[in-house]
Amino acid sequence: MAPGSFYYASNRPLQPPIGTPVQPPAVSSSNNGGPDAFDKAELWARIENVLQGDQTKTNLIQELMYRYEYLSDKLDQYSSAGGPELQWANEKRMYEARLHNVQTALSCNPFVVLLVDGDGMIFENDFVAMGEAGGRKAAAELHKAVELYVENETKSIPMESRIICRVYANVKGLADVLVRSGIVEDASVFESFVQGFTRGKILFDFIDVGPGKDRADEKIIETFKLYINDFHCRQIFFGCSHDNGFARALEEYMNDAAYVSKVTLLEGVPFEKELLALPYATKKFPGIFRESKLINPSVPGATTPKIYNIMPGLPPHFPPHNVGHKPDLFRTPSTSTLASDGFPVTTKPLLNWAAKAAAPPPVASPKPTYAPVNRDEVVARNRIGQRVDPPTRDYDKTEVDRIKNMKLCNVHFLRQGCPFGENCTHIHDFNPCANEIAVLRLVARMAPCIHGSGCQDVKCIYGHRCPAPRSKNNPAKGTKTCIFGDTCKFPVELHDIDCNVVKTLVIR
Repeated sequence: MAPGSFYYASNRPLQPPIGTPVQPPAVSSSNNGGPDAFDKAELWARIENVLQGDQTKTNLIQELMYRYEYLSDKLDQYSSAGGPELQWANEKRMYEARLHNVQTALSCNPFVVLLVDGDGMIFENDFVAMGEAGGRKAAAELHKAVELYVENETKSIPMESRIICRVYANVKGLADVLVRSGIVEDASVFESFVQGFTRGKILFDFIDVGPGKDRADEKIIETFKLYINDFHCRQIFFGCSHDNGFARALEEYMNDAAYVSKVTLLEGVPFEKELLALPYATKKFPGIFRESKLINPSVPGATTPKIYNIMPGLPPHFPPHNVGHKPDLFRTPSTSTLASDGFPVTTKPLLNWAAKAAAPPPVASPKPTYAPVNRDEVVARNRIGQRVDPPTRDYDKTEVDRIKNMKLCNVHFLRQGCPFGENCTHIHDFNPCANEIAVLRLVARMAPCIHGSGCQDVKCIYGHRCPAPRSKNNPAKGTKTCIFGDTCKFPVELHDIDCNVVKTLVIR
């Protein structure tokens, strides 16, 4: 076959070789010998083949053009952006800017927070006894102590971190405990301390949760859960050394190193056993919180346990009402937790053996723990067994205010023995006259006794019935019938006491 020739299946050339003269097609003799230049079927096949080739070339050219336009557009984009490297650099800077904004948002407004159970983490006597000024001073001292801790003992907490403090307590109940312990003469002093603490620092609050089982505990735990995952909160100081009950909530976070490093347990009284076993860091701010338990002065040497009002409205320790009563089993508090969430001072059954061991002796004790001054001492009672104390002198506001301002120790002068000794914040070195002793006794009677009308302590100095005059506007029995009404510190059952003595209990 000659070079340059193209053949179909019949092996006939499509065209003659270059330079070869074109010869007319051969004439075949068919159809009875008639002339026919070409075979028709072969001719149509050749035409169809040419047409298909043209479509294939057209499709190829179109595809090439599409690809060219696409690549040309991309080239123009890269050229205008300075190339792919520059575009990638721009995208990197964009993401870095976004990351920086997030980091800035997380790093701004850092703070640390103190969560304190004020029912057991009690401020030092010197602060409390000063009223509002003491509250302001306590807030300032606590704020300064935390500042120094952040500055000297931590590296991850920014120096500009703000300090937030939330103290939760039953203010009225705690005030009554402090009055009975001789730390303050009147509940209003502690109320003023609370106000001063809240006013002392803008972000400091002393929050009154009122009476009720575990109200302070629940608020502290829920607030703790709120702050533990807050990125702005850099440290949580948890004031709970007196109460094993908080161990349950803290155990939920003890297996995460990030949580453990974020929590510091504050120490007031020594840590309870279950809290010591936790992996959290501990811190003590000396001179701010009490390091020892409060003492109930009605029984020297006994601590005041946390107590609950399970049967409100009934006289405490009165045999006909309390026989066979079994309190509900709540979360077990530690023995050093104070008497706050279960006030008012009416019925206060203790909830566990540890608290009972730390509590004052029961009413049925035949002998009190002190030695009587006289050979025979008596507790007078009315016909239904309620205690009837000898009357006090008449109320004289001028004299009462004067004696209160003198800051005399009620327990020292009226019981001849103060359990605080040289550590007492009230005056011992004074020689009061008989009139001043009488006024001092009147002042002490203004605070209700924890044992109510069932008290058997012959030397008890507190009130066993409301001393306020009866109100003309509310003469109904079964209510607080005095002029103070519902705001009276004495419970309902210590109003309208029958003062006719029909029997006495002799203490020998």
